[in-house]
Amino acid sequence: MKLIFKDRRFWPLFWTQFAGALNDNFFKNALAILITYQSVQIAGLSPLLLVPLCGGIFVFPFFLFSATAGQMADKYQKATLIKWIKFIEIIIMGLASVGFALNNYTLLLFVLFLMGMQSSFFGPIKYSIIPSLVSRENLVLGNAYVSGGTFVAILVGTLLGGSFVDFSNYVLALSIGLLGFAVIGYIFSLSILDVPIANAKKVKVDYTFFRPTWNILKLTMRDKVVFRTVMGVTWYWFLGSAILSILPAIVKNLLLGGTEVATLFLAIFTIGMGLGSYFTERISRTKVEIGLVPISAIGMSIALFFIFFGLKDLTFMDHSERLLSVAGFYADPRNFFVSFLLLLVAICGGGYIVPQMSYMQVVAKPSELSQTIAGNNIWNALFMVSAAGMVMFLNKTVGIAGTVLVLGILNLIIAFILYGIYSEETLRLWMRFLSRVFYKVEIKGADKFPESGPVIIISNHVSFVDWMLLMGAIDRPIHFVIDYNYYYAPMGPFIFSQAGLIPIATRKESEEVLNKAFERIYEDLDNNSVMGLFPEGWITRNGEMRKFQPGITKILRKRPVPVVMVAIDGLWGSIFSFKGGKVLFKWPNPFRRKVVLSFSDPVNPDKFCLIESRDWIKHQVSDYDSSN
Repeated sequence: MKLIFKDRRFWPLFWTQFAGALNDNFFKNALAILITYQSVQIAGLSPLLLVPLCGGIFVFPFFLFSATAGQMADKYQKATLIKWIKFIEIIIMGLASVGFALNNYTLLLFVLFLMGMQSSFFGPIKYSIIPSLVSRENLVLGNAYVSGGTFVAILVGTLLGGSFVDFSNYVLALSIGLLGFAVIGYIFSLSILDVPIANAKKVKVDYTFFRPTWNILKLTMRDKVVFRTVMGVTWYWFLGSAILSILPAIVKNLLLGGTEVATLFLAIFTIGMGLGSYFTERISRTKVEIGLVPISAIGMSIALFFIFFGLKDLTFMDHSERLLSVAGFYADPRNFFVSFLLLLVAICGGGYIVPQMSYMQVVAKPSELSQTIAGNNIWNALFMVSAAGMVMFLNKTVGIAGTVLVLGILNLIIAFILYGIYSEETLRLWMRFLSRVFYKVEIKGADKFPESGPVIIISNHVSFVDWMLLMGAIDRPIHFVIDYNYYYAPMGPFIFSQAGLIPIATRKESEEVLNKAFERIYEDLDNNSVMGLFPEGWITRNGEMRKFQPGITKILRKRPVPVVMVAIDGLWGSIFSFKGGKVLFKWPNPFRRKVVLSFSDPVNPDKFCLIESRDWIKHQVSDYDSSN
């Protein structure tokens, strides 16, 4: 909590964006609930179509103005821009107060457009300034705080917007709230510190809007890693805006809940996003865990499918005589189930978006970060506008429950695509989780492991899960070299290829497999991968350490890269080792045995010695002292 309360560099930004996000959602939710429950119609459009349209109106300015906003953020002092943006927010909120006073919903939709425009200028600055305000070790934490704080602000704004419309004089209450939060945000912005501007002289601001929009979209597509990250983030906003746009209709027209229930559902969604951001930070710590993204996406789809089954038999009711209070609403157990599933969707959503926003800040060039985020916002806007159109179409053709099903299916497709991209990172994350569940793992010296560049990691081979513990011990995927007999077992190539494993054979078994293995090893090292080798050749059958095979010395002659030794101590005697009988055919004793992984300092290739490396590992392992 130090960052948001005591860190002089970070807390003014946090509370400025908190007040802005709160105010945006205060206004948007009040407007959506008034349209839904007062049955407002504009240009012949019913509330069922107007609410998704509101989402499109809010995000459309991101398409128009984000490119220029990104250029301005890379050209001018970010702190000064934020102050002006927050001052303009006060003027916009004054216009919103006039719209509520006149009961003029056309004017309020125009105000919604202006709010989107103001947010489109703030967005690129908010995320691009974070790396200048926090250290690299706190980057995930800073993003988690901003994302989590945003969701808490959305929650508070959602609750206030839904509550204030129930006041007898809601116009006055809304006006005071909107203007008050705008002023608070402006006051916080005055304390934001100036940060260095990279290559400002090279950035030219194009105020024609459309030309820079196209140029920044091309900028996001220039680097495939940046582009696929942008697309991953964009899908989140597509899905999230679609879900939020149908929530009021789900509550009112299917579940027959009143305005307070609609507000509660939006609050549940927002709480879930905040929890998801918190859990992501706890899992990631100081590393960007991009492998969490496919897992979270699959979780969202599973929850959406169950929501569909909970709604599919309900009849659409377009009247308000039977609307339920919160107490009456939760008298039906099904509504508890739907609420829990919505919370699960949102929690997984937090695990989906936070790693990708952090990853974008890592892979984008610092001098183009604001423009990259602006380009991301443009893609977001395009997809969110298309989401509004798709939801309007689906609501009329397949109904609200059918819309939920379609969203779940589309998201599942995206989840498998993301898994194809991040399979190694996802499997590494799973290995870390499984190793911590089944073993008491102590890791020594892993902080010495190189953060980048090609590395060979070698270890003693005690059991069938050695690779799992090694993958979970460091923050980089490991491409292990394994016996081709295991690799080509049924379903083996499908599973092992996802982790980048390489099958190898002896020259006597298959010279072709052996040659291809070395070709793959050289190729992966050229691509800065971590190669995992077990120099003993196979798992010990008697607990004794075998002689190291010379394969690693051959690799180092062709590719002189650093070598890290790892000693695995404590797995001899587990059910995955050969001690006490066949593997798996024995009772685990103890169930969660302690395992120690000891990492050496990186050894330069010209100083690597096969015998010395074996001796180093052997002296770190207590199992060898007591084995037969």
